[in-house]
Amino acid sequence: MSAFTADSDPGHSAPALRPTGSESDYKLAVVIPAFNEAATIGAVVAAIPRRIGQIREIDVIVVDDGSSDQTAAIAFAAGADRVERHRGNRGLVATFRTGMNAALATGADVVVHLDGDGQHDPRHIPRLLAPILLGEADVVVGVRPLAEAREISPVRRHGNQVGSWVFRRMTKMPISDATSGFRAFSREALLRLNVISEFTYTLETLIRAARMRLVVAEVAVPARPRSSGESRMTRSVSRYIRHAGGQAFRTLLHSSPLTIFGRAAVAMFALSVTLTIWFLVGYQSGGMHLPALLAAVLTFVLAVALFVSGLIADGISTSHRLLEDLLYHTRRMEHELSRAHGTPLQATELSMLDLARETLRVGSR
Repeated sequence: MSAFTADSDPGHSAPALRPTGSESDYKLAVVIPAFNEAATIGAVVAAIPRRIGQIREIDVIVVDDGSSDQTAAIAFAAGADRVERHRGNRGLVATFRTGMNAALATGADVVVHLDGDGQHDPRHIPRLLAPILLGEADVVVGVRPLAEAREISPVRRHGNQVGSWVFRRMTKMPISDATSGFRAFSREALLRLNVISEFTYTLETLIRAARMRLVVAEVAVPARPRSSGESRMTRSVSRYIRHAGGQAFRTLLHSSPLTIFGRAAVAMFALSVTLTIWFLVGYQSGGMHLPALLAAVLTFVLAVALFVSGLIADGISTSHRLLEDLLYHTRRMEHELSRAHGTPLQATELSMLDLARETLRVGSR
C-alpha cells in the first residue's frame, strides 16, 4: 500500500492528497448512520458505486445507532462491509464519531458520509470525491438547490436558506447549504476535526474547518424526498433551530472568544461614553440626570468585565488548541503505524482517542 503526504501545518490550508505510488491507490470508506432505517438502508447500500476512478478499494460502513428493527441485518444482506452497532440510541453526533473512527481504522484516505434514509443519492459520490482527489479541497459538502428543492417542506427549505445565510455571514464560508449531511472528508481533515457537541455535527465541523484553514468546497446534488418516515432532527423546527443555533454560537465562541468578547466590550464602552456625555450635557443645563450617570458606570464596568472575560476565554481557547494539536499528532502517528503494518487500530487505541476527545469536550465547557 502506498502512502500519501500532506501539509501538516495547521496554519496552512489544503493538505491535499498526493499519492506516492499508483494514481489509483486511494482507499474510500462510505459511512452511513442509520436508526430504524430498515425500509431504506438496503437500497442505499446497494446503490453505492463499487468502482470509482482513482479509487483502489471501497469499504461500506453502516453505523446502527441502536435500531430496534432489522437495519443491521438488511445492511449486511445488501452488501455492507462492516456494521458498527450501538447498544442503545446515542444520537447523530456519537454515530458520526463511531463511523469516522471506523473509517480511519480501516486506513481510508477519503471518507464519504451520507444518511441512511435515502435522501442522498449515492450515485453522486464521485462528484463529491473529485475536489479532494484533485487536491483542491479538504472537505466537500453536497449542497441541495434549496431554492428549487420542492421535495423539502417549505418550512425546512426556507429555514435552511435563512440559517445558511446567517452561517455564511458569521463564518465568511461560501456554503449554500450548511446543514447537509452528504459530505466527503480527506483523511487529514478527519484527523484534525473533533466534534465535541451533543446535537449535530454539521455546523460544528464547518466552523472548526474554517478555524483550521481547511479548504471547504461545495458540489450541487439534487435533493430527494424521504421514501418513508420523517426526519428525527427536524421533526420540531423550533427545537432544531434552538439547539443547532446555540451549538453554532458556542462553537464560534470557543473558536474566537477574544474577538466576540472584545466586540461586545467595545460596544458597551461606546454606550458608556454616550451615556457619560448625555449626563454631562444635562448637568451643564442644570439637570442632574442621575439615571444616565448610573447607566454609564454600569456599562463601563460591564465593558471591563467583558474584556477580562475575553482574555480568560482566549487563554482557555489556547489550551484547547494545544490539546487539539496533541490529539491530532497522536492520531496521525497511530494511523500511520496501522497503515505501515497493514492492520487496523485496536479497540484500546480507539478508546484512548475517545478519552482524549472527551477531555477536549469537557475542557471546552
